[in-house]
Amino acid sequence: MLELQQYIPQINLLYPEFVLTVWALFLLVAGIFVSKEKEGSVMSGLALIGLVVVSLFCVAGMGNKGITFSGSYAVDGFSTFFKFVFLISGILTILISGKYNRMEKIFRGEYYVLLYFSIIGMFVIASANDIMVIYIGIELMALSIYALVGFMKHDVRSNEAALKYFVLGSFSSGILLYGTSLLYGETSTTNLIDIQNTLILHGYSKMAMLGIILIIVGLAFKIAAVPFHLWCPDAYDGAPTAITAFMSVAPKAAGFAAFLRFFVVAVMPAKNEWYILLWLLSAFTMILGNVLAVSQDNVKRLLAYSSIAHAGYGLMGVVSAGRLIEITDGKLVFTEGGRMSIYAVLFYMLAYMFMNIGAFTMVIFMRNNSLRGDRIEDFAGLARVKPMYGAIMTIFLLSLMGIPPLCGFVGKFYIFAAAIKSELYGLCVIGILTSAVSAFYYFKIIKTMYVDAPPADFEVMESGSMKIALYASAFMTLLIGIFPGPFINFARNSFLIFM
Repeated sequence: MLELQQYIPQINLLYPEFVLTVWALFLLVAGIFVSKEKEGSVMSGLALIGLVVVSLFCVAGMGNKGITFSGSYAVDGFSTFFKFVFLISGILTILISGKYNRMEKIFRGEYYVLLYFSIIGMFVIASANDIMVIYIGIELMALSIYALVGFMKHDVRSNEAALKYFVLGSFSSGILLYGTSLLYGETSTTNLIDIQNTLILHGYSKMAMLGIILIIVGLAFKIAAVPFHLWCPDAYDGAPTAITAFMSVAPKAAGFAAFLRFFVVAVMPAKNEWYILLWLLSAFTMILGNVLAVSQDNVKRLLAYSSIAHAGYGLMGVVSAGRLIEITDGKLVFTEGGRMSIYAVLFYMLAYMFMNIGAFTMVIFMRNNSLRGDRIEDFAGLARVKPMYGAIMTIFLLSLMGIPPLCGFVGKFYIFAAAIKSELYGLCVIGILTSAVSAFYYFKIIKTMYVDAPPADFEVMESGSMKIALYASAFMTLLIGIFPGPFINFARNSFLIFM
């Protein structure tokens, strides 16, 4: 009887996932009965209510922890932290989608259903304790995002972006699976903890390292790390801007959740090999992302390269964890520095969410009937005509730059502190110098808003829900920067409890 119980899932750990899935199916059916004229407003309202309800379930279940589905699915503070990031990203995306979707003639309720299924995939990734479960979560997330990127069927750029993203994403999925098969062949398991134990007991072969390298390639694609970033600028530029805001944050956070699960839990015994690869990934991602952003005159593409660079900063925390976590007497020993490296990445994802979604929300504000509003010149004179919006956009850009007292500064501070503690001085120098480079292209937008003269027909696209998302993002960007303590403690307490 005891052996049978281990195969019976603990339903109490899965309430958020169940509610999210049921609500997604409800939205799918509800779209049939809602008239086309009201479909946008009704479906967005229902979708918003659903994510709020799921958030309440996550709050109620914050004390729950355990491993279910035969050890393949872990619910702990780590997964709960990322689930909040995904849910908040989804809520903000729905708030900024309403009027924008109407202007872009996106009326179909499937838009919100796909958004839900992508979040379900992210939930699975965050809780995965098995490589195959990570893969299932990635595919569910990615297939939904592919469709959302190409949702503007009348726009050639949207179609092209979705096709490029789909083709390259399919290759990365195949590489990820191939790496998984090699690692399975060497360890006879896909469970993360079992892989760790096998590598500690028997070491790792060249074939196992090849499997790890291929898995690095597959996961690096999901966070747009160099040189697996080529899809990112086109996908960000062609997708509906509300979806660009979402995919710049939530899938990236899911990718880092997978990175941490895999490298901190499964293959930490091989850290002396893989940390060098991640060091190079981090360095080249920071350098290339920031350098290529300098020449951009399209704000969406500029923020795409900025997003690539920020993935490099996040990878710095993973590399630091690889240097500081020790293996003693056949067990992983999480030193204080190792723990700091992990919760620094978590905190960085939280801070990055608000400032980046806020910046893309301002791009939506600049959209009107004749312009996409995504070129730097479209922001000319914004601070003169709309001083509040100019100030808010400046807050987001300064935070992305890493200027105190904003959340971006605190996030980078903890990432760099972890890197210094792990003696990654070269990586720190690269991070600091590339942050200085980023100041040039961020200030280019600020200069345009405050110095350049506005056109005679200057206008912005406003709505009540968009203002709520914008002000909430700006408020949290300031709050996390000025009072980071509670948020840092949240990230610290979300450390891999099940370990």
